[in-house]
Amino acid sequence: MLQAEEIKIELPDYSIAALAWGAKTGKPLLALHGWLDNAASFIPLAPYLQDFRVIAIDFPGHGLSGHYPKGIYLHLEDYVPDVINIIDHLGWQSCALLGHSLGAGVASMVAAIAPERISALGLIDGIGPITVNEQQLPDMMRKSIEENSRIASKKTTIYANEQEAINARLSASKMKLSSVELLVKRGLKRVDHGGYTWRTDPRLLCKPLTMFCESQVVQFLKKIITKTCLLRPSPGWPFDEKLFTARIGHLQSIEVHRISGDHHIHMDNPEVVGPILKDFFNRTLT
Repeated sequence: MLQAEEIKIELPDYSIAALAWGAKTGKPLLALHGWLDNAASFIPLAPYLQDFRVIAIDFPGHGLSGHYPKGIYLHLEDYVPDVINIIDHLGWQSCALLGHSLGAGVASMVAAIAPERISALGLIDGIGPITVNEQQLPDMMRKSIEENSRIASKKTTIYANEQEAINARLSASKMKLSSVELLVKRGLKRVDHGGYTWRTDPRLLCKPLTMFCESQVVQFLKKIITKTCLLRPSPGWPFDEKLFTARIGHLQSIEVHRISGDHHIHMDNPEVVGPILKDFFNRTLT
C-alpha cells in the first residue's frame, strides 16, 4: 500500500484530519467515507488513484478529526457545508468527489448545490442521503431528544486491547479482517486508566433530530449535472432497490456498475473497484 501523508485542515470551530496521496500537482480528488468509518476507508484504493491528488478526510466526529461543539444536535447533512469549506481551504477551484455510503450521500448533495465546483462524482453503494417517511418525523424527534439527553450518563465501552475492538467491529459487519484493522487503528484512542475506546462522537449513535423526506432528496438529485459513476455491490447495503433505481433515473449523466460484493467492497475488493474508478476519473477529468 502507498504511504499516506497525514494533514490537518483548520476550520473555524474544529480541525479536520485527512490522509493525502499523490503529487500536489495532480488533479484534485476529495474522498468521503461512510458513517462510523474514517479516512482509512480509502487506503486500499490509493494504488489505483496515483494519477490524482487524493485527500481522504475524517468527517467531524470520526477518526482524528475534531467534534462539533457540545450542546448541539448532529445532522449528517451538516457535512455538506464542511465539504465546501474544505475545498475552499485547500484552494481548489474544483475537484472530483468520491464517496462511500454516507459519504456518497454527502457528495451527491454537494454536487447538487455546487455543480461548478465538482468535476466528477464517484459513488460507492450510495446515492443521496437516507430518508424517512414524513409520518415518522414526530416520533424520531422525540427519540432524538431522549437519546441525546442520555449521552452524558451513558457508560463508555472500554476494550482491554486493540484486538477486542477489532473483534467487536467484526461482529457487527461482514468486512474482511484486514479492512476492519485499518478502520479500527484510526478510530481508537487510549484511555488514562488503561485500555482503548472509540474516538467517535457518541452523538452519531443517536437518532437525528430531523431528516429529509424522499421528495426533498429527489429535488437535489435532479440538480446533479456532473458526470457520475455509481458502483452498486450486491448484496451490498439493503437499500430499497426500487427506490435506489428511481434515484439513479434522476441524474442527467450517470454510469452504473453492478458488481458482486458487500457494502465495504472498496476495502475488501479494491482490485474490482479500483480499475473502474481509475478508468472513470481518467476519462472524465481529461
